[in-house]
Amino acid sequence: MSTGSEVYDGILQISLVVQIYVLAPRLILSIRQYNTKAVAESDEATAMTSIAFQQRTQMSNGNDV
Repeated sequence: MSTGSEVYDGILQISLVVQIYVLAPRLILSIRQYNTKAVAESDEATAMTSIAFQQRTQMSNGNDV
């Protein structure tokens, strides 16, 4: 190997390590943010379904009496 290619390989290895330490935490944070948003939207949909079901139940009970 020539000196130039060894320097290039060293720079490449250093840049790969830096990328891992910079990009991995950002990836983890973005996944956490996505999951938090998905759970919040799921909870909203569940609450709306529950409200709609309660309204239909009350309407059917009111008509039966």
